Amino acid sequence: MAFAWGRLGEALLLFALVLWHESFHILMAALYKLPVTDIELLPFGGVARMEAFLQLNPQVEWVVACAGPASNLFLVGLAYGLLPYVAVDPYWFGFFVRSNLGMSLFNLVPVLPLDGGRVLRSLLVRRWGFAQATRLAARLGQGFSVLLAAWGVYNLFAKRYNFILVLLTGVMLFAAARSEQHNASFVFMRYLTSRKQQLRLQGVLAVKHIAATSESSLGDVLRSFQPPYYHLVWIVDLEGGVAGFLGELEVIGALFEHGLSCKLSALPVQRVS
Repeated sequence: MAFAWGRLGEALLLFALVLWHESFHILMAALYKLPVTDIELLPFGGVARMEAFLQLNPQVEWVVACAGPASNLFLVGLAYGLLPYVAVDPYWFGFFVRSNLGMSLFNLVPVLPLDGGRVLRSLLVRRWGFAQATRLAARLGQGFSVLLAAWGVYNLFAKRYNFILVLLTGVMLFAAARSEQHNASFVFMRYLTSRKQQLRLQGVLAVKHIAATSESSLGDVLRSFQPPYYHLVWIVDLEGGVAGFLGELEVIGALFEHGLSCKLSALPVQRVS
């Protein structure tokens, strides 16, 4: 009976720590006025989904991502700070500290969908663009989840009690990483369709310039887009001269009308006087 209660107590404590972890993601998102639509709790933590395009704002994404692991480290520091003044069972103190450290460090592994993967994507998106950064972080997540599942299978044959949790975490992490990768294009397209409204609401956006030849496709150009900048695409000839330019909204309009394979040479450009 005592053993069963101990396992139940551990499970309840872990559940409470997951809620604590996710609540700090939500709190940080609220500070940036990002509404949270729902929360999915998983063995390794949880996923808070937001209406706004958090993934496409790297400066905000890494701050929101770091809030969860930081909250667990805060609890570790608080536990040690209160230890001299509060009588506590050594077993539960150790379990509390290990659980918080484990949750924090595990979530900081730089793979999607973990918090560390979101930090990695926010660092890569400026150089590689959203789609490529997401693809890399998600593939790293799939590879990491396979290793985790393999460790769970090894624990099964080694007859270790925690093999189910490790195996389940690996499987769910793999599924979540695949979902992140598959949804990247959809999220990016939704973001593109919202750009006109965003420009109207904000009034001023930072600009990023892109140079492309007339034989470049719209797909080539879009892969170089780095949210949350507004992009100006300069069309240059083989001699390096400027033939004209396209604004981001014109590129988006051409994308929906002609598709990703459309060449820039087929589009009417604004000439430089």
